[in-house]
Formats: sequence, structure tokens, C-alpha cells
Amino acid sequence: MININFGDVFKYLGAFISKNWQGIGLVVMLILFFITKNDYTSLKKSMDVMSVSYEEQISALEALHQKELAAREDAIARFERDMSDLTDKYNDAIADLTKGKEEDIREFVRNFEEQPEELAREIEEAFGFEYVE
Repeated sequence: MININFGDVFKYLGAFISKNWQGIGLVVMLILFFITKNDYTSLKKSMDVMSVSYEEQISALEALHQKELAAREDAIARFERDMSDLTDKYNDAIADLTKGKEEDIREFVRNFEEQPEELAREIEEAFGFEYVE
């Protein structure tokens, strides 16, 4: 059976490391450099993929923004057109009401001159008070 004294192993290993620490440090650094070099390459690839993805997302968002602006402009134009139509209809309705009011006044004046009793009866029915001469 092999009998290993770990105290002696650590003593010789400690002496070796204290004497050759610079060489051991250089070897460890070179190993780390080559191990991490592959990581940098994969990181650069993933960064390139992410950059392309971000650029595609930005272009998609810009296209969507342009669509929204066009839809907004269409909505504003439709609103202005509808408001113009409603304003025209309102003005026509006001003109018709004014014309109808003037015609009613002329008719009441004519009726008052021609048939005052009939006008008095209509007023009594419409407003609920009696006509007194």
C-alpha cells in the first residue's frame, strides 16, 4: 500500500509555488485568455444579432407610426368634412326656420286683417286665454 504524507506534499508544493509563482501566474492568465476569447466571440455575435433585431424593431415601429399618422390625418379630414356638412345643414335649417317664422307672421297679420275672429280663436286654443276686445 502506498502511504502518502500530505504534509510533505503541501510543503514541497508550497515551496515550488513560492519559487515559481510568476510562471504559474502567466500560465493561468494564458489559459484564462484563451478560454474567454471564445466567450468574447460569442458575445460579439449575440450583440450583432441583438443590434439587427433592434434595428428591425425600430423600422417596424416607424412604419406603424407612419400608419397611425396617416390614419390620424384621415380622421381629422373626415371630422372637418363632417363638421362642414353639419354646419351647412344647421345654416339651412336656421334659414328654413326664419323663413317659416316670417311666413307665419305674414299669415297671422293677413288673418288678423281678414278674419280677426278666427285668429282670436286660434290664439285662445294655443295659449289657453280669452280674447277680449
